[in-house]
Amino acid sequence: MPETVFQPEEQTTEQAVELSPAELLQHEWGHYPSPALLKQKGLLDRHPDLVAYAGMASMPGWSWPYAFAFQILIAVAVVASLFNWFVTRDAGKLHEELTRMETATETEVGRQQGILDATEAEIQRISHSRLSVFHLKMSPEPLTREQALAQLNATLEDTKKSFTEYKQRMQEKEKDLRAAQNAKAIALSGIPLFFSLALVLCAGGVRRRVQQDFSRAKFIRHSGDFFLYFAASEGLLLNLAFLFLLHFALSGASWGLADMLESLGPVFWVAFSFGVYALLLYYFVLVARRLYAGLQLRVPASEWSPENKVALRIHNSFMITLIELEAIFLSACYFFYHAGKRF
Repeated sequence: MPETVFQPEEQTTEQAVELSPAELLQHEWGHYPSPALLKQKGLLDRHPDLVAYAGMASMPGWSWPYAFAFQILIAVAVVASLFNWFVTRDAGKLHEELTRMETATETEVGRQQGILDATEAEIQRISHSRLSVFHLKMSPEPLTREQALAQLNATLEDTKKSFTEYKQRMQEKEKDLRAAQNAKAIALSGIPLFFSLALVLCAGGVRRRVQQDFSRAKFIRHSGDFFLYFAASEGLLLNLAFLFLLHFALSGASWGLADMLESLGPVFWVAFSFGVYALLLYYFVLVARRLYAGLQLRVPASEWSPENKVALRIHNSFMITLIELEAIFLSACYFFYHAGKRF
């Protein structure tokens, strides 16, 4: 084989043109000093049409589809969700309500304990007194020692019972608020994570649906793997944007931005939702563009029309997977909340 010398893409020599697809991938892989993940992203961006030959080339450090997607999309989502949970688990309206309740409970417990102590002290005073008649605030008539002690002991028992019931009631309410706070922090921190997870786990649905539309395409059996490559490659920065926007919308109040978020109004949140959805559609169009090249399919006349069947299949597969994952996750959070109330 003739010796080839690496040159920039715009100065590609005839020798490089004569390389097979696998040799070209291997050649460029060996001449880029970037870390393996960034090198792989760059190679996928430059040569989406050669991704089918990645398995034939010797490229040490090349990550296979799910590993590549998990490293780029899921790893950062896990870190972001854990950080958000750590910041918000002891913040927000429920935490403030819990703090107010604890303060009120401590005040009431101190007040009732003072009543118990005063009643017991009065019983001790009357028991050791030499007087035979006593005047109590709770009785308009003078009382004998026996009558006074009987009334004070009855009052003491009623106060103790009321005190015990109050503490039990406050403990149950505190347990309920803590369970709700914990479940809410986990739910709001986990929703963005499952958004990124849906981007990866919808690959099987993408493969099945694209196969139905392009059953005769040369590399159609690998469409799921190609989707993972391109979803991760195009999503390196866009996934970060989605994570930030989702965490901001769901947990912004717990970041100390409650007043600002409440002042924005419903019009802002409607526009915000449409903006996030438009960005998601843009992301799917980018991935579909790469997937058309990787599968060597004819590109539709308009990327933003129903003719773009690949983008449409990606959208539908993602939405179905997202709804399923979020439903399972939120159900688990609901059961976690009830378990926290009981234990």
